[in-house]
Amino acid sequence: MARIIDETKLERIKLAAIELIVSNGYGGASISKIAKMAGVAEGYLYRHYPSKQELVKDLLRSNLNQIVETLEQSQKESEELTKIFEIVIRLFFNFAKTEPHRIKFLFALMNDYNFVIDEEIKSKIIYQCIAIKKIGLAHNQLDPQISEEDIYLFGVSYPIVFINHRIKNYFDTSELDEDAIQKVLRIVIKALF
Repeated sequence: MARIIDETKLERIKLAAIELIVSNGYGGASISKIAKMAGVAEGYLYRHYPSKQELVKDLLRSNLNQIVETLEQSQKESEELTKIFEIVIRLFFNFAKTEPHRIKFLFALMNDYNFVIDEEIKSKIIYQCIAIKKIGLAHNQLDPQISEEDIYLFGVSYPIVFINHRIKNYFDTSELDEDAIQKVLRIVIKALF
């Protein structure tokens, strides 16, 4: 007989993992700490995820899939790079406003040397950067010397870093508002065009 999956327990596991990774880093988020915070037995967690790596890969995959889907959809809607980047930047700002743990989680994993990104996820990101570069070059909207890595660093990484610095009030305590979105978009466009 198949076991019934308690979706609320799985959601608690995912939220606990994200919270611990954000506060303690990948290395500081052990299976036992995640299970305890989620209020489940370690065995229950292991039934669904054979390792912490698999749990975090699943979390990262679900977050990045939304980003990749947004990139794909934005490319279908427009061949104008400014519009494509604006859509993605707005997605990140929306994460920060509605689910700040998501943007903090992405930032934490981007900067944690103990975590290695899954090849499948990395391939999806690289593919999207290649597609954006092709669009930009085909429409003379991109500096020909810009690489796919540059597109990722400025179009994806920079907005995430900017938002996290604002959340932590490093330099500026202003809101993550329309002015901030336009500022990030201007910097991304200036860097890539």
